[in-house]
Amino acid sequence: MARGLTTSFDMPSVYITGPEGIEAVSNTRIIQRGDFMMTDWGLGYLNMFTDVKRVAYVLKAGETAAPQGLVDAYSKALTIRDILRKNILPGRTAAATYDILNSKVEEAGFVIMEEFNKPSGGDAMDVIIGSHSVGNLGHGIGPSIAFFNPRRLQFEIKPNNLFSIEYFVYVPLPEWDGAKVRIPIEDDGIVTARGVEWLYPVARRILIIK
Repeated sequence: MARGLTTSFDMPSVYITGPEGIEAVSNTRIIQRGDFMMTDWGLGYLNMFTDVKRVAYVLKAGETAAPQGLVDAYSKALTIRDILRKNILPGRTAAATYDILNSKVEEAGFVIMEEFNKPSGGDAMDVIIGSHSVGNLGHGIGPSIAFFNPRRLQFEIKPNNLFSIEYFVYVPLPEWDGAKVRIPIEDDGIVTARGVEWLYPVARRILIIK
């Protein structure tokens, strides 16, 4: 606040994910060693707002890195980001773009989820896309490539639209006996004729909490 920044969503949302899914939200329990957690928040400056997610792992005693299964799952999740970055282009509706993105994700070997937080069974890696406009709000009023904004799916994507490139990937985790870990990815960019160009350095790894 001393730097003149405001927030998009008041206090950050903090989620802790385990083999059974989301185990805790924000202040419902104390963070523990071995937790895999996510923060969801945004900053505001000069009437422009962001919406960003970051994931982190809390080291257990004696650990120096996150379990390899988590590292591999995060790496697989990042492959989806490049698909979205290249294929969100001006001149199409968000709905048409949503169909194209889902098709490209399936071609890459992932399964498209029909409902949020309800991944398929077995060894499949599941994806659900929820990219939306940002700008004067953390969730802006422009086109939305997201299942939760059906009206804004009909809007045309235009050059210089600001988007939060948001999606969730569910990957079987060996350390959880094959239960799927939920990997959320979200960073902000601007739509150009070349696709999405990032507004800042995007997330590329799991953060480590000692």
